[in-house]
This record gives sequence, structure tokens and C-alpha cells, in this order.
Amino acid sequence: MSDRRQTLIVSDLHLGGGAADPSDDHVYQDRQLERFVRQRLASPAGQAGDIELFFNGDFLEFAQVRPQAYRSPSADYWCSEAESLEKLEAILAGHDNSFAALHDFQAAGNRVTLAAGNHDVDLYWPAVRKCLRARIGPGLRFATGVDWVERHDGRLHIGHGHLEDPANRFKHWSAPILRAPDGARLEMCPGTLFMVRFVNGLEARYPFADNLHPVQNLATILLREDAGGFASAGWMLLKFIARHAKTLGSSEAADVGRRLLARLREDDAFAQRLAAASRLLGDDRSCASVRRDVSDEEQLADLMQRLFAVLPADEWLALFALRPAPVLGAGGSKTLGTIIGARHFGREALRDLAQRRFDACPAAQVIVMGHTHLPDTRSFDKRHYLNPGSWTRYLDLEKHPPLRLDDLRDEARFPYELNYVVVEADADGTPLVARLECFERRA
Repeated sequence: MSDRRQTLIVSDLHLGGGAADPSDDHVYQDRQLERFVRQRLASPAGQAGDIELFFNGDFLEFAQVRPQAYRSPSADYWCSEAESLEKLEAILAGHDNSFAALHDFQAAGNRVTLAAGNHDVDLYWPAVRKCLRARIGPGLRFATGVDWVERHDGRLHIGHGHLEDPANRFKHWSAPILRAPDGARLEMCPGTLFMVRFVNGLEARYPFADNLHPVQNLATILLREDAGGFASAGWMLLKFIARHAKTLGSSEAADVGRRLLARLREDDAFAQRLAAASRLLGDDRSCASVRRDVSDEEQLADLMQRLFAVLPADEWLALFALRPAPVLGAGGSKTLGTIIGARHFGREALRDLAQRRFDACPAAQVIVMGHTHLPDTRSFDKRHYLNPGSWTRYLDLEKHPPLRLDDLRDEARFPYELNYVVVEADADGTPLVARLECFERRA
């Protein structure tokens, strides 16, 4: 053992089904993860067994891999233990070389820790953990049931960051295994519902659509699509986010909700179709009762969200397709102006969270988060916040000109940057040394 211990932190790899899986987000073309792990294993610290490799959430892409395994009709519950195992089977088969490298890394005395994120809440299942330990090694550790993980005597704090995100937070993060009508199931967060019901199908036509994280960034692009129901889908999700966000405040506006309400009042055929669809929810509605009970944007968004959970995606899109409009209203809806203010959950949101964590934890010297897929570093006096970003192709909407869906057809045009955070601690208790390093990038 050396006098210096290393913690290497990576985030958001989204390992799916490998090369045979078109929805696999991982940049697997040149075995990047395997090469990274074996490179670290060959280092002096790796040979001495002095490294902890910490996967900070969304290491595994349960939300998209083998979608047919998920068989619940409810919008409130995610996978059963058996369904999560079926999905894990595809992930393990698709990335055999990566898991073999992790096994060898840990066999040399190093440590591997998997923290759950919003895309791999399935790590809470005992059978999932048992299966992963069988592949990686019995010493594999899991970080579940907590918002933050501390290392190096409380000087390093690690959190995925999704619990501050209105679209991806969980009500029961400490214990998300719930009692569903058909047995034990995981809690479903809104972002996963949107991914499962909508994005997985969209990805076949627009391969990069599933790389836009958090999911409200995709909703922002959908708002620009005035045909096919896409704008309605984006509006509905952003409406939900605005309802649950703590702080909003954008002056931007759009009129999707206003146009849908006008259509409900003026278009008898639309009102009748909406009434018929509502019967799937157990509501015996008539054309008149739908118009009476759905009179504002809040009520409309609520009905759209409920139907989103029971209608096939193509039927939902066809039902809520907008009629052509000359120009998105300049005055717009004040409500929607607030909604669009919630569209970005990015660097500033997690910087604010890091500041609050530092204020609450005087011993903390380094904070590391993920979730946004955007690399970031920020110093707070002599304390440091770092985010390695994702190991998928990414898009920074704050820097990129306005995109439309057609721009998402060719994912090869988007860059990737495979970053990791190195945190080093000396045995004498001197301040931690933390830095962001890049294993590989493609501009």
C-alpha cells in the first residue's frame, strides 16, 4: 500500500445492450471503458490496490435496454425485480469486456462502487446486486438509499444530482421498492416515464434524441416542432416540471397550451376523441363534460399526462397534434413563460446545490456530481466542485444554436469527452487534491 489513496469518479455511462443494441448510449466503439479500467489497473496506485473506482449514477441504462421486459401498465411503478434482471442480462451480455476488466481491477485489491442514479434505480434490487457481484467480484459495493456518499473522513462528498431535478426526482429515494397492485415494483420518476413511453420510440428515427439529458432538454426541442404532436409532448412535460420546480422565472413564452385549449373549445371532433380516450382512464365523459372539466392549462396538462401513461405513443401524438399556426404568439401565455424557465437543469443548478452543501458541511473540501452530462468545475474559495459529465455523446444547449428534431438524426456529428475526476488523499491528512482529467475526446 502507498501513502496516497485515489478515488476516481465517473458518471453517466448509460451502459445498455452493447453494439447489438441501437439504444445503447455508451461510446463503446473502441472499448473505451475496458481500456480506461485496465490503464488505471496498470498504474502504480492500481497495482498497489489503492484506487476506488466510483460510478456516480446512471452507470447502467435500465430505462432503455430491452424495453419489452418492462410489463407494467401503471405510470406510477417501474420494474419488478424479475424485469430488472432481464434488462441486466442484456447489459452484461453487451459489455462483457468491460465487466471482465472491472473484475480484474477489483481482484488486484482495488475497490469498485456503484451508486444508483435515476436511470439505474434497479440497483436497489437484491437480486440485481447479487448478479453484479457474481460478475465483478464479491467485494463490489453499492451506494443506495442516501443522497450523498462521503469519502476521506467526510472531506469528499459525492452525489448524482438528480434529486434536485423536478423531472427526475424520487419521492422515496431512500426506499423506492413499493407495493404495486401486481407485487413489488420500483418507483417511477416522471423522466423515466417520458423515456419509456415516448423517447424510446422516437430514438429509432432520431438516434441522438436519447442523449439529451436531462429529459427537459429534449422537451425544449420538441416545443419547436409544430406538427405530429411533438410540441404537445414537450409542453406537457415542461408543464409538469414547472408544477414541481422550486424556482422558475423566464420571460420566454409559447402558446401550445392556448392553442390546444382553443382547439378543445372549437373542434367537436377533437373533443369527442378526447372524451373517448378518457374512457381508458375509467372516466365516462361526453364531449360537453370534457369541455366543462378541462377549462385551463393545468387541467389540460393533467389529462394529457394521465393519457400519456395509457395510450400508445403514436396514438397520443396523433390525438394532440397541433393545427398549423401562423406564428407562435408574441404575447404568449404567462404560464408557459414560467414553464420554459424550467427547461434547463444544468450547470448553474448543480453549482447552487454544491454551494448549499459546502455551507451545510464545513468539513467538505471537494464535491462531485453528475446527471447533467455536462463537464464542469467551480472553486468556492479553497473548496472545489467538479462534474465529469457523461461518457456518451453530448450536446450543450446553452452553447448550441437552436435545434430541431431533424438535427438529431445523425448522432455521429455530436462530440464526446470521456472525463473522470481524480481525488487524492495523503495519509497525513493534508487537504485533498482534486482534478478533472480526460481519458479520450472527439470534437
